[in-house]
Amino acid sequence: MPNKKTSLFIKRFKSIANDSIWSIAALILLNVVSQFIIYPIWARKYGDEIYGNIIYAISIINIFSISIGIATNYARMAESSKRTTINGDYNRLIFPISFVAAALCFFILLIGDTNIHLVDAAFAGGLCFFTILRYYADVEYRLSLNYKGYFIYYASISAGYILGILLLYIFDIWALVLLPGEIVGLILVWKKGTIFKKDIFHISPYFKDNCHAILLLIATNFITQFIYNGDRILLQSLLGGVAVTTYYLASLVGKTMSLITTPFNSVIIGYLSRYKGKFTKKIIHVLFGITLVVILVGTIAGVLGSYIIISILYPKNIDSTKQYFLIANLSSVSYFVSNIVTTILLRIAEVKCQLKINIIYAITFFAFCIPAILGSGLLGFNYAVLATNILRYGLSIIYCYKSIRCENMVEENI
Repeated sequence: MPNKKTSLFIKRFKSIANDSIWSIAALILLNVVSQFIIYPIWARKYGDEIYGNIIYAISIINIFSISIGIATNYARMAESSKRTTINGDYNRLIFPISFVAAALCFFILLIGDTNIHLVDAAFAGGLCFFTILRYYADVEYRLSLNYKGYFIYYASISAGYILGILLLYIFDIWALVLLPGEIVGLILVWKKGTIFKKDIFHISPYFKDNCHAILLLIATNFITQFIYNGDRILLQSLLGGVAVTTYYLASLVGKTMSLITTPFNSVIIGYLSRYKGKFTKKIIHVLFGITLVVILVGTIAGVLGSYIIISILYPKNIDSTKQYFLIANLSSVSYFVSNIVTTILLRIAEVKCQLKINIIYAITFFAFCIPAILGSGLLGFNYAVLATNILRYGLSIIYCYKSIRCENMVEENI
């Protein structure tokens, strides 16, 4: 018979596994609909050059929406480990910031060298606004560890995307495909939840501290997302839309796998916010070993999956993309594994550690990638991105060990 401690561990493991399954299933559904239904429709409808421009526009939207929405979400989850959070502390900040981000997105797309017209840019700005709120709004389910509700939330968004396909063919505005899904998700949270209904603008005595934490995380995430999506921005600027399409398809499976880290990280931060135990060097050893295995297995799966999926969905592009499958997937997997490590780092170290990592990451990205594009084109760029992603992973692991060592030194002095 298992003892009480073992039974508690098994129960906790089953709970985390169950929540992870619901969470991952939600995002897999969302990304299957977007990556393997909507994106191929765009490609077939508009051709490589315009499709590359759309991918560029989506990259701009993602930089703003993920940086702001996820940062506010994670800041609230981290704060919930200390005290009960108040809706107004987060709503008072995210609504005006979302509006500013949407306006910036509109102007960037309108004046950029992408041939995006006024109406398309306006709808893209609206999409940016609602996507920011959608990324934040799943905190409704994460605070209560309600991952079945989390799945329903993202299933509703996916259904909205399917509806948007009809709007695309009626109005010929590419952003209309995604806009209904984001709005449907927010309506669901507004009707069933509390974050947009109860004390929506009421603030706590900790409002300034929470704003500081949110803005610091936004800055940190902005650097990460600018680089993660900056590959397509640089390629668009220096090599054109066709290069964007080739690179996007080569890294499609790897980046799709990386999207799984968002729901997995949501489970991790949810449970870490309630974990009061001590992190040890042995735990980091295990983490390091597991992440290396994930990088190896994920890369192999990504390469095999790329040959299958690109051959089926984009048969005319397989010859131009297959030479990049290995390096692009290794790069993407290294990136999403480092995201898992930095999520754990958020719990065991100060937020500024992530900012330091990402500043170094940003500097090396531009220092490596711009000369690589100019000197060796798309192939050189792939190698440069791989180098920066491996560097970020290594720095994240090093900071984990450093944080544990500093924590132990403080306890010894006490």
